[in-house]
Amino acid sequence: MVAVAISAACWIVFVALAIVVSTSDTLSIDQSVLTWVGEHRSSGVTSAMRAVTWLGSAAVLYPATLVLALYWWQHERDWRAGAMLAASVAGSTGLYNLFKRITERPRPPASDALGTYSHWSFPSGHATQCMAFFAMLFVVAWLAGRPRLPLRGIAVAAVVLAVGASRIYLGAHWFTDVLGGYALGGAWVSLLTAAGLKTILRASPRDR
Repeated sequence: MVAVAISAACWIVFVALAIVVSTSDTLSIDQSVLTWVGEHRSSGVTSAMRAVTWLGSAAVLYPATLVLALYWWQHERDWRAGAMLAASVAGSTGLYNLFKRITERPRPPASDALGTYSHWSFPSGHATQCMAFFAMLFVVAWLAGRPRLPLRGIAVAAVVLAVGASRIYLGAHWFTDVLGGYALGGAWVSLLTAAGLKTILRASPRDR
């Protein structure tokens, strides 16, 4: 029932953020973070952030999902882990696109952005699908009894936080867009885990 509680908490956070950003002008915390970032940009950090943000893009996560699914099937004759990861990524993509259209929050001013960004701002798609992908990878590793789980958890958290930070740094999203993406991705992964996929993955090899 832990997954249910986590999912509920994430949904509460996400809905609260969605209501606030839909009914308010630019939040002071968003403007403060964007201003601070703009004052601390450098060419080296910008290059690094452009590379990091790529890790949260569909161009990386969708092929990675396919490669991992094929790997698990070829080496372990197990399609369930791949299906779980695919459901996480595809579902998160559908959810963030839905809520972007509902909230219709404008992105940060183009003058503050390092690049050209279209579509609505809340929630951050990169943050949402990155959270969904890497958190589900951790869940799959946990359910399969993989070693070094604490290290894997730290690595997952580092990548997800770095991708979110890159979206703010590049001026693609407000700070609360990224928080909303994390909450939505976490809610979806927890919901999938609570919905019975955990039981499927724990089935004995003869049942797979």
